[in-house]
Amino acid sequence: MKHETDHREAGQGAAVSREPHGDEEGVLTASVAILPQKVRSGAASWPLLAACLALLLAVLGLTRASLHLTENRLIYPLDDAYIHMAVAHNLAQHGVWGVTRHGFSSSTSSLLWPLLLAGGEALIGPAESFPLVLSLISGLLGLAVVSWALADRAVEFRLLFLLGVVFLTPLPTLVLTGMEHSLHVCATLLLATFIFRILDGNPPVSTLALAGAAAVATSLRYESLFLAAAAGLMLAVNRRYRLVLVVGASALLAPLAFALVSVSRSWYPLPNSVLLKGATFDLATPSGWVELLGGRSLRMLSQTPHVLVLVLLVLGLLAFAPARPAQRALQIMFALTALLHMQFADVGWLYRYEAYLVALGLLTLGLSVPKGWRPTGAGSPIAKAALVLLLAIGTYPLLARAAHALVETPRASKNIFDQQYQMGLFLRRFYPGAAVVANDIGAISYLADIRLLDLYGLASMEVAQARRTGGLGRETVARLAAAHRAEVIVIYRSWFSQVLPADWLEAGSWRAPEQVVVAHRVVSFYALDRAGRDRLWQSLRAFQSEMPADVEVRLREAADEP
Repeated sequence: MKHETDHREAGQGAAVSREPHGDEEGVLTASVAILPQKVRSGAASWPLLAACLALLLAVLGLTRASLHLTENRLIYPLDDAYIHMAVAHNLAQHGVWGVTRHGFSSSTSSLLWPLLLAGGEALIGPAESFPLVLSLISGLLGLAVVSWALADRAVEFRLLFLLGVVFLTPLPTLVLTGMEHSLHVCATLLLATFIFRILDGNPPVSTLALAGAAAVATSLRYESLFLAAAAGLMLAVNRRYRLVLVVGASALLAPLAFALVSVSRSWYPLPNSVLLKGATFDLATPSGWVELLGGRSLRMLSQTPHVLVLVLLVLGLLAFAPARPAQRALQIMFALTALLHMQFADVGWLYRYEAYLVALGLLTLGLSVPKGWRPTGAGSPIAKAALVLLLAIGTYPLLARAAHALVETPRASKNIFDQQYQMGLFLRRFYPGAAVVANDIGAISYLADIRLLDLYGLASMEVAQARRTGGLGRETVARLAAAHRAEVIVIYRSWFSQVLPADWLEAGSWRAPEQVVVAHRVVSFYALDRAGRDRLWQSLRAFQSEMPADVEVRLREAADEP
């Protein structure tokens, strides 16, 4: 739930300009080498070009709509994007894997994406637009993979599924987040296609390509371990035991390497974001065992109709439609991946967590349809009308989700601009180098050079340990803030009402006009003592004229009691 293209202090000194630089397209050149020469050479048929154009136009439209709402500033619609950017900046400029330059923190569940952003910053310098460019290139590569996988299907069929991947995933929103999800979709589809081709007896896939796809997928998102497990099972059933080892070892490479680094720094082997956001089961109760034994996956599917539709369609094909062994293996692989994700991971948060499942489900359906089938093929008008009706009913959850994504993405950028981005600008101006307590850590860490205590626990190990053991009470919070010598506290009061120390002094609050992706509309500002509150009150008052006009600023009078 975590989340003025101007300057940022590099080390203790000079500010660094964050203007866009050229040549961003060269970042993923090496990735293209694993695609067929037909796609690389530009000889792909027009459905791929049409889908790429649709994605570009959708991204352009959403970007223009977002800029209109955010005073022409490029604002990513999730605070988490700025966590990646902060880690990448600190890695590139200070050699530190952390949201601040002051020390290591295991705050992001993507291992490869911050490395790519850090590499981009090292090559071209800081540029807030770079994540957007990289994400867009990743989305286009994902479409190339789909086009390759469905290359032997009818032209109109490929166009239908390519456009489905664009809008139902939904790729435009994933691109606008500037995060790893569009590249994760690409890696997921590539790994699934490799497995399908291996089991279908197509021209052989090199072991190196298979290993690379598995390694990249899990280094982008830990959820790829679900797909790797399902793929390994299908390979084992088909007695491809050597490839089982290849997929398993490659998939575990990045998570195990990071675990060694993290443990060596006295952090958990898994990123805090994975541990704190993932599913937990109370095995002291019967209901906890029911959840562990599959109850959670069924409950989550019922609450995620767009994934449920895909699972039911794939299971229907598996049960009733004739298919080759490779098609059945792919269908089982998708169903298992979806169930494992629903059992242990999360969904939602601007459509991103399950986006790879939607794309994988669409690819599975595309590869399950007979090669000669055409949506405009022969058949009676009644049969065609019935097919259209069934498709409309069956895909309604996906279509509704796609429409909501197009509407909500610009508003989400506005939401982050109104709250987290303003928090970052405020702290950079009035509290440079200060000790800050917060629960949304992305934009404030990226925009301001601060020393951070994260009350959510993504960037502070003491808080994460207390949360996991149920020990985050008033005394713990007060002790940690005092030890941190906090100069300003910026939190959602609603989150911490039960543990908020009674002697913290509130100076004011901001209320966003709506709640789209922020966890709460109201963010509150506190200090530990009266002198700190007076300074904070004066700072909030001075910054008030720079706030967006529709954000309600409430200041306590300096003489008010808490």
